[in-house]
Amino acid sequence: MAVEKADNLPEEAARDFTVRQHKAAYGIGIAIIGMGIFFLVLDIIYHVSHIALWMYAVILLILLFGMLVCLEAKNRQLAVTKNGLYYCNMFGVAKRFEVEDIGFAKAVFSTAWHLDCVLYDKKGKKICRLEAGMENMDRMFLCLHDNKVDIHMGKGVKQAMGDLAPSEMGMFSQEIMEEENLPDLSGRIYGQAEALLEEWKERNRKLGAELLYGYAEYYGGRLDPEADVQPESSRITGNGKKLPEDYVCVLEVYIQKDGSMVRNRKGKLQYMVCPVFYKRKAMTKEAEIRFYYNAGWKEDMESVLAYWEKYLPKHKFVLEQTGLEYELKKEIRTGGDRSE
Repeated sequence: MAVEKADNLPEEAARDFTVRQHKAAYGIGIAIIGMGIFFLVLDIIYHVSHIALWMYAVILLILLFGMLVCLEAKNRQLAVTKNGLYYCNMFGVAKRFEVEDIGFAKAVFSTAWHLDCVLYDKKGKKICRLEAGMENMDRMFLCLHDNKVDIHMGKGVKQAMGDLAPSEMGMFSQEIMEEENLPDLSGRIYGQAEALLEEWKERNRKLGAELLYGYAEYYGGRLDPEADVQPESSRITGNGKKLPEDYVCVLEVYIQKDGSMVRNRKGKLQYMVCPVFYKRKAMTKEAEIRFYYNAGWKEDMESVLAYWEKYLPKHKFVLEQTGLEYELKKEIRTGGDRSE
């Protein structure tokens, strides 16, 4: 099937997600129109007979530009559904295509040096361009990645990044893996994390801080993003032999002192969570459940450790005489190897 004209866009309820401009674009467009009207009113009130005609052209251009920004915010979007993708330009003209119709995508720098994405069909003809600042742009890149669409580097990107692949540039930190490899890979990653954390602790020993760390397993659908410590109902025990479809395994690191947990003056527990392994539904027609490894866990951990190194010496904290109600693991087992 090729790219074809569409009469209308699908209803919001029928969409998996939509890539569109943020609502703030409406405000920008209205502000530009308001500025044009303001200049026009000033001219009417304080009319000067010898005012240059080009000033009226400038005011008209300002008004037109504001209208185009509003049209962009209202109409331009890419709707992703199970039955195909629908792109609508700023003038309301829509076209439909399938993921299979995308020959390749190209990552190009925007004027703000962010990575925009241009989609091309099998013949190399441009389908559409999506800006980095649009809503759900990260999900769109993920959708392309899940469907194994080749993402080429534009000329400017290639000059800046060299021969780095998209995954090496940080566009995709996830890698598909086999579940049976979990014990071996989790053990190796724990060793890397241990070396990193112990080196940080030694470098900052004047703080007197201790680190409690290891793996914890959760049901992703039961996690509370606002909680310092996740509720017991979200934790996966060793009773099941099969990992659930919303499986999430994270490396948790807690700061302790003299065996006590550390909180700041606002009561916030001092800890970090780095997702390492998880399952999720792929953005494909089959929507199969895949098992992933987050290759960016180390960069995330290093970033938090660098923050702690600057933050901890400058603040006072409260010690809490409590511990975790669950054990943090050094290795994750699967199948029949999971402890009862």
